Amino acid sequence: MNISIQLKSILAKVFNLSGIINYKIRKYSKRKYLILMYHRIIPYEEAGPGVQAGMYVEPDTFEMHIRYLKNRFKIISLSDIFNNLQGLKTMKSNLPICIITFDDGWYDFYKYAYPILEKQNVPATVFLPTEFIGTQDMFWTDEVSSIMAMEKNIGEKLSKKRGLSNNKVQMFMKLRGPLELQIEEVLSSLKEYQDGEIKKIMTDLKTILGADKVIRRRSFLNWEEVKLMEESGLITFGSHSAKHKILVNINENEIVEELIESKNTLLAKGVVQRSFIPFCYPNGDYNERIVQIVRDTGYHVAVTTESGWNHVNIPQFNLHRIAIHQDMSFNKQLFGCRIANLL
Repeated sequence: MNISIQLKSILAKVFNLSGIINYKIRKYSKRKYLILMYHRIIPYEEAGPGVQAGMYVEPDTFEMHIRYLKNRFKIISLSDIFNNLQGLKTMKSNLPICIITFDDGWYDFYKYAYPILEKQNVPATVFLPTEFIGTQDMFWTDEVSSIMAMEKNIGEKLSKKRGLSNNKVQMFMKLRGPLELQIEEVLSSLKEYQDGEIKKIMTDLKTILGADKVIRRRSFLNWEEVKLMEESGLITFGSHSAKHKILVNINENEIVEELIESKNTLLAKGVVQRSFIPFCYPNGDYNERIVQIVRDTGYHVAVTTESGWNHVNIPQFNLHRIAIHQDMSFNKQLFGCRIANLL
């Protein structure tokens, strides 16, 4: 555990003993509700060095989260907010409201998260990048992370290669420090580029290093699993676009295509109701024009990655969420601080 996390853990214990956590939650909940954002639920040994720290929570930790929330919140579905926003105060009773969401439609949601939610009878919403569901494909971000995790000292290796014509590949030569920070730096830089540029960088990188060494395993849910969970009545599904393209990096026609294709697939597979189809902006990137397109293409609410609780009057296509990951929520005190926006 690094020093920063140790200090935050100590602070969390102090905040818990002082009663600040409960005070903040009560204060927020008077006119606000909470949406949590998860990505993956996987054991530490399955995460590996290629999985970003901010992308996962361990199953035991997640089960602790659910017990913590059930004791302090009324956990409802995202559709309940849409259908009864004006009646939120009467819904709340004496407990603040919490909604649980998952991005990306990972297979480990079905393997590790869903059994816990089912056992505890807790609803959640999962946003699917529909073109990836039922395939062996990977997000380019995970492909880059996997290559960097397997290729130790990647910068040093690339520096020995002659004739590097792609100056964007040369960014890997300048990397220093812990692998986790190197991965974060590269992904942050690459997200600024168009999909075509990223694809070329990936192709050149694999060619220079010798071959595609990424071991491809099934990362995402399949449609049978999605349908089974939808039929349980606990899990609501929504769109995370079709191909998980960062919408601010593509033109308007492509945005419309991403949204309509994904919505039509969800309807065709029978895993959403036409009366309520939620959306999640890939990578959290959006602008007001994209908000309007999401609205115009038939979606009903949209969640962002902007941190915080939601006021009852917040626009329903700009919903905030609080991101939850293992290193900032592995005990009750840290988790409480996280949802209270203290750490």
